[in-house]
Amino acid sequence: MRINLAKWGNSAAIRIPKTVLDELNIDSTNLENVSFSVDIEGDRLILKKKIEKTQFELLAERSTGEKLNPKVNVNWGKSVGKEVW
Repeated sequence: MRINLAKWGNSAAIRIPKTVLDELNIDSTNLENVSFSVDIEGDRLILKKKIEKTQFELLAERSTGEKLNPKVNVNWGKSVGKEVW
């Protein structure tokens, strides 16, 4: 497969085809947390997929299964108005 460089500001860009993204299991509709590490070996440019976890995923990993908002009995005081308890 041949991929050309394109000008992007003062840098150069490589467009990665969707078929390559599919092979890497990268969702082409959500690239927000996808990045690549770049290595150079001789005349080779090596890109390695590095997917950053979202803040939610990091929090979920630390979770021990506890409920964040457990139902507890709260004393709201005497009824005011026509509330039915």
